[in-house]
Amino acid sequence: MKSTNEFRPVWKNGFWLHCAIAVLLAGLGGFLVYLAFQQTVGGLLILCLFGALVFLAALPIVVYRAYGLYHASYTIEREGLSIRWGLRKEDIPLTEIEWVHSAADLMAPLKVPVFSLPGAYLGESEHPDLGQVEFIASDRGAFVVVETISQTLVLSPENPEKFIDSFQRTLEMGSLSPIEAFSAQPAQFLQEVLSHSFARASLLASLLLTLLLAVLTSLLIPRQQIVSMGVTAAGARLEPVPSTHLLILPILGAFALVLDTILGLYLYRKESQRIVAYFLWGAAVITPLLLILALLIMVF
Repeated sequence: MKSTNEFRPVWKNGFWLHCAIAVLLAGLGGFLVYLAFQQTVGGLLILCLFGALVFLAALPIVVYRAYGLYHASYTIEREGLSIRWGLRKEDIPLTEIEWVHSAADLMAPLKVPVFSLPGAYLGESEHPDLGQVEFIASDRGAFVVVETISQTLVLSPENPEKFIDSFQRTLEMGSLSPIEAFSAQPAQFLQEVLSHSFARASLLASLLLTLLLAVLTSLLIPRQQIVSMGVTAAGARLEPVPSTHLLILPILGAFALVLDTILGLYLYRKESQRIVAYFLWGAAVITPLLLILALLIMVF
């Protein structure tokens, strides 16, 4: 038997489901933004913007879940079990694993965490026999329970029977040099990022400035019905358009904030790329400042 056996979670159905949800959220958000441009100032305008914000804010979460599922793996070796799922990493020494069984062997069925979808059964729930269990799984039909000294995990390898058999054989062989226990979760990663003064200050400043841009835009739109949103190459002002077109500014600001924040977090993971992450977070502060300046120039 090979010393290392890597298993992927059941991923295809869940991955394509999350892709479809991401497209739907993007479409609904874009449609509501389009409707907002067609409205005059009033309750419907605010409702459209709020709805667009909700749909577009959920989009990065869905995309991250699809990304995490696509790159996820469960690796069994004589040293232990390694789990990779997005930013989540778990290394469990073989000596800490007590048993591995199919969830079908349990007397009481597992209760999946709230807000779970096929492809992303993530989080914790209570079980009458096992107590608190943590899910890092994607498919109900492939649930495998891994009991360790300190926690109970629920996984979903593509071939549960082969996964369990491989685990049993590895347990019988024993471990010569168990891996060091290690756990890295997204919440811990975000805490590490926010412990850095520049990252914390720039992310907070960019969020507050983007919110300020949105508030200023909503307050200034009623001041006049039409505005000119730029100049030609010759320096002449462009033809005036309805003032609701100013909504493009907070939309651009929010898009830049999300993009710079996510790319910065992705690059921050590696020490050699952190300087680029700092530049992105700095740009996330400068962008809303420039948009606020542009807003004031166009209105006044």
